[in-house]
Amino acid sequence: MHRNYSIALLVAALCLLGAIGVRALPEPEPSAEPHTVILLVDGQTREVETTAAAATVKGLLAEVGVSLGRLDRTDPSPATALADGMTVTVTRVSRRQEVEEETLPARTVLLADPERPGGFTKVLQHGQDGRVRRVVDIWAKDGQVTQRTVLQEDTLEPARDTVVLRGSRGLPSRGGDWRHPLTMEATGYDPGPRSCGKYASGYTATGAKARKGVAAVDDRVIPMGTRLYIPGYGFAAAADRGRAIKGMRIDLCFNTYREALRWGRQKVKVYLLD
Repeated sequence: MHRNYSIALLVAALCLLGAIGVRALPEPEPSAEPHTVILLVDGQTREVETTAAAATVKGLLAEVGVSLGRLDRTDPSPATALADGMTVTVTRVSRRQEVEEETLPARTVLLADPERPGGFTKVLQHGQDGRVRRVVDIWAKDGQVTQRTVLQEDTLEPARDTVVLRGSRGLPSRGGDWRHPLTMEATGYDPGPRSCGKYASGYTATGAKARKGVAAVDDRVIPMGTRLYIPGYGFAAAADRGRAIKGMRIDLCFNTYREALRWGRQKVKVYLLD
């Protein structure tokens, strides 16, 4: 009987708690006492004597008239309770976007011609600087740039290299930026049906228009898009393929069938400029 009475009291107590609800205990409030705090903000170090009302970092900043921007940070966080001797650091964070224009300097590319004696020099192409425009996302902390990200880049004018052919016969082997040629067998073709068959479209395998200055290559030897120089032909771009163009073969496009026929088949030096 005594046991049943204890259980009944317990059940009644639980029901009473459920009826009135259980309230969470209130969090302790920061100590409302004055403090001496070191404040680092905007390049200054200040020793601040706070009033009893400034119980947190947020209260301290409000009391001394320091406002925070949307991206600004404090260490410790604004909700942190103050304590004597505490150091509070305010970091000003900013973000902006800028449009910049920059010069693209022209390079000098040296082509070694083993068939000409040392001392021979011929400028094949004069260079010209280019220009590029960039949209840049910039983050800064306390006025110091911490991160720059290029969001967009547009070439306003491409740079053109100065290309110089120099004789290398009789000279020791040179390293550096000298380009040494590939020896290849070169044929000529034109965009018409006599060279490319009755289904000739006038366009290359990469979608470029077939014309003088386009070369068909085996892209396992010369990657597509590579700029080339071929003595006797001139500058070209690897922008086409051909079923018969394998290994050390190159097919050079001419504007007319007669020009391609005149070129015929010959051994050439092929310089890769890229």
